[in-house]
Amino acid sequence: MVNIYSCELLILIGSILCLVCVSLEYVPEDNYLIDCGSSTNSSVGDRVFVADQSYSDVLSTPHSISANTSSDSTSSTYDSALYQTAKIFNESSHYTFPIKKPGRHWIRLHFFPFVYRNYNLSMAKFSVSAQNFTLIREYRLESPPIVKEYSVNVTSGNLVLTFTPSVNSFAFINALEVFSLPDELIPAGARTISSIQGNYKNLWKQALETVERVNMGNQTVFPQNDTLWRLWVSDNEYLIHNNLVTFVSNVTAVNFTGGGPTENIAPSLVYGTATRLNSDSDPNINANVTWLFDVDPGFEYLVRFHFCDILSNPHPKLYFNVYIGSWLVYQNLDLLKLTFSLGAPYFMDVITRASDTRLLNVSVGPSNVGIPYPNAILNGLEIMKISNSEDSLDVLDSISSRSSEVKVIIVVGLTVGLFLVVVLAFVLFLLCRRRKLDHADPLKSEGHFPTSGGGNNRYFNGANIFSTSKFGPVIDPSVSRERVNLVDWALKSIRGGKLEEIVDPRLEGQIQPDSLKKFVEIAEKCLAECGVDRPSMGDVLWNLECSLQLQGNEERSGNNCQISTQFNRGNNFETRVSAREFSLGGGDDLDGVSMSKVFAQMVREEMR
Repeated sequence: MVNIYSCELLILIGSILCLVCVSLEYVPEDNYLIDCGSSTNSSVGDRVFVADQSYSDVLSTPHSISANTSSDSTSSTYDSALYQTAKIFNESSHYTFPIKKPGRHWIRLHFFPFVYRNYNLSMAKFSVSAQNFTLIREYRLESPPIVKEYSVNVTSGNLVLTFTPSVNSFAFINALEVFSLPDELIPAGARTISSIQGNYKNLWKQALETVERVNMGNQTVFPQNDTLWRLWVSDNEYLIHNNLVTFVSNVTAVNFTGGGPTENIAPSLVYGTATRLNSDSDPNINANVTWLFDVDPGFEYLVRFHFCDILSNPHPKLYFNVYIGSWLVYQNLDLLKLTFSLGAPYFMDVITRASDTRLLNVSVGPSNVGIPYPNAILNGLEIMKISNSEDSLDVLDSISSRSSEVKVIIVVGLTVGLFLVVVLAFVLFLLCRRRKLDHADPLKSEGHFPTSGGGNNRYFNGANIFSTSKFGPVIDPSVSRERVNLVDWALKSIRGGKLEEIVDPRLEGQIQPDSLKKFVEIAEKCLAECGVDRPSMGDVLWNLECSLQLQGNEERSGNNCQISTQFNRGNNFETRVSAREFSLGGGDDLDGVSMSKVFAQMVREEMR
């Protein structure tokens, strides 16, 4: 009788536990699980992936192929059944999922290549986007099987997932998941870890990609043991200096009561294991426990730390520091003070940026608050890439974005520099016009204007350029007789190979020889005896730009900075800025010239 009652009691307890487990299971309001290319449903744990023919209304494609393989050599953490079939797309195709609950949704893409007829899936190259976000671009599978996981905030009634084959290639997908997430899982934002501590970044409009999800304590947690079907890989392969740590496991010590994190944040199997600084053998140890991860440079990352004090009781109180790289994330972390209970889970989110490195290291280490002996633990860690300003999560777009930023900086720098030179020239030109009686008459009397019309203005261009380098007037009666006329003296110095004489002493040692040569060369051309031989204003501006670039030691093809005898229109500025954009007026007159249009056109041409 006793045995019978004992059996009945065990059955009752088991039933209650099952009901509790079922009640804790998360049921997403939006839940699309598709076994792509399959004609039958596939069971994976307690979930059913539906044959994609049942979702024919969500797929829009000009042409697709349902592929399958008889190979059973697939080894996957999820289930080999998902990787026996695939959907192949030769053209851009869209999955449009109706959304009931606005908010964060997970997108999981399952890839496993095999050979089907003429299609070798390992050779596929394609891009995938969701809403306006680029998830992957020009992607080719590296090492199968691959599960890529993304989080997108859906604010409309549909989530559109697009597969786009690259040129002369195709796209494929073995299985996909789209389901709504618990509201508490992804934060609205987090504080940033950088040179300016305490900044807050909003994540509402960003997409996220799961880069790493790690369980400390050297134990893997499989999807069937997670309420959100996540895989938590063991931390052992990421650890540096394994001899400094001890792996701890005490799952029964985890206590989810008290209004703290639920198992949707992380399961008890994550909070119930930990990697701990091994200070038992050396009470004076002064070292950090460090994990090293591969990341894509140029992106920001949301890093989530999971903590739970599961150490045996009694034990010395835990105080320790938390770091990302050399940045201090939390000093003197006291879990008991934060959770008010031993075994209570706690997590912490911060955002960091990987600027120029492909490695991100995370560490915990002893505090200096005077505890009996040093200690530090970590239970779990998640690293999520944040979409960039181009709404992309792909490293190719990150590189392109950074290149564009550098190019814009260079173009703006050149434009500003050229603008300053031209403005100075114009100011001097206006001053010269105001002093026309002092300047024009002596020049005319000496026969410098053998022609009339627009050529005269170009002659003044040369005179003004020389006055810029000398910081003096064109005609200066206060100097020696041979230097009264700056133009004559400058030309004589040039032809005598004495360029240094026409440079103001205040500029000595500051001008690059090639830059000065180019500067003087265009001035000399402006002073040609015949007006028709003098360069246009466009040529003047273009060659002043070349001089500026040479001064800045910028590399430029010699052909681009040459002034041919005939003033080759293929390289001059007037060809690049059409007559419809602006007009130099009759006779090359400067009146009415819109320099803002000139510079705007220069920037557009440089960007191309």
